[in-house]
Amino acid sequence: MTCIIIGGNAAGMSAASRLKRKSPGARVIVFERTGEVSYGACGMPYYIAGFNDSLDKMRIRKPEAFLEQGIDLRLHATVTGIDAVNRRVLWRDAAGDCAAEAYDQLVIASGASPIVPPIKGTDLDGVFTLKTLSDAARIRECIENPGVRSVAIVGGGYIGLELAEACLRQKKTVHVFEGLPRLLNTFDPEFSAAVTDTLLRAGAEVHLAEPATALEGGGCLERLVTERRTYAVDAVVIAVGVRPNTAFVGDAAFDRLKNGALIVDTHMRTSVPDVYAAGDCAAVMHRLTGKPAYLPLGTNANKQGRFAADAILGRNPLGFSALGTAMLRCVDLELARTGLSEQEARDAGFDAGSVTVKAGSHARYYPDPIPITLKLSYEHGTKRLLGAQLMGSRETAWRIDVFACAIDRGMRAEELGRLDLGYAPPFASVWDAIQIAANAIKE
Repeated sequence: MTCIIIGGNAAGMSAASRLKRKSPGARVIVFERTGEVSYGACGMPYYIAGFNDSLDKMRIRKPEAFLEQGIDLRLHATVTGIDAVNRRVLWRDAAGDCAAEAYDQLVIASGASPIVPPIKGTDLDGVFTLKTLSDAARIRECIENPGVRSVAIVGGGYIGLELAEACLRQKKTVHVFEGLPRLLNTFDPEFSAAVTDTLLRAGAEVHLAEPATALEGGGCLERLVTERRTYAVDAVVIAVGVRPNTAFVGDAAFDRLKNGALIVDTHMRTSVPDVYAAGDCAAVMHRLTGKPAYLPLGTNANKQGRFAADAILGRNPLGFSALGTAMLRCVDLELARTGLSEQEARDAGFDAGSVTVKAGSHARYYPDPIPITLKLSYEHGTKRLLGAQLMGSRETAWRIDVFACAIDRGMRAEELGRLDLGYAPPFASVWDAIQIAANAIKE
């Protein structure tokens, strides 16, 4: 069997390693258009912030390790097309020479690229996106320059907020520009408002419903322009989202989402026979709705790569679906979410409601408990849990994993409320905040 994998980061190398480990005789070829493989992209904002001074710590496994495993890893190799009829991948090497490689099974794990808005000036020096380790190195070098005093973050999602914190820690004046009326719009409004307040208290300037319309300067960036006014800035990082890297598949008969993400089933199979997709180039089946959703998260990418390999090998009949479980920290505020909000659940056809409670992080007679806000969505009648959102200054984000497990298993609120959770005063109350929130769902 010859399996070709397009893309050498989380999903691609998870698939390649799994295939080679479970089927040593398989021929596994990986095409990667850069010189990097298998790195922890989620750590890049913290490298920029100065928590870590070595990019090498984010390199999970180096190319040599995969080559020693027997994987045919081809770096600086760009896939230019897929001939699904003849089961061939068309590719170009670093010298520009073109060739074709035949496959029995194909895994597309080509990732995604940062979206750059169609505005003037994005090619100026001092304008960045964050996707690769070299991007992180360039951004950190820029903001550590004493001459760079003011940094603009364009985009108020997960990456934008983590970058805003990074620049604040580097003692820069920080502007956050968001085209929508609130930051972090994957959360409900009260959580967005808390993030905004956190950034303002930390000294950032937050500009809501104010998209950048142009970037200006004489070769180097000097100004960011919106419809309201012009701001003097020394650097801009654009973090408005990502777009799946799927243009190269051409007109092949792949089912896709509107953004180009390849639609897969729970076994990572695309609509084209013997072609699988995993990671940020692909959708994932949502656990609750049963429909494909675009959830470009590192956790999903690693799992999808593994499950694609298992499907090729005829293993693991259960397949994989996701809830979109995610967490982040912005300055001194932890946030986490999983499943569907009340509105998302209603849009998906559920008869949904929600409750919001505040509870202590641990026993009040142990020093420094903090309030945690928990908002749960649920299905009327059954009281089945559908989603959770949490925030607090600490001891908060980890609790989302309990909710993710409960929702994945289809638990009702009272079932979660009566779980035998651990207790000791430094860690929890006799009724943990998780159970207090679940027990607040009453009809």
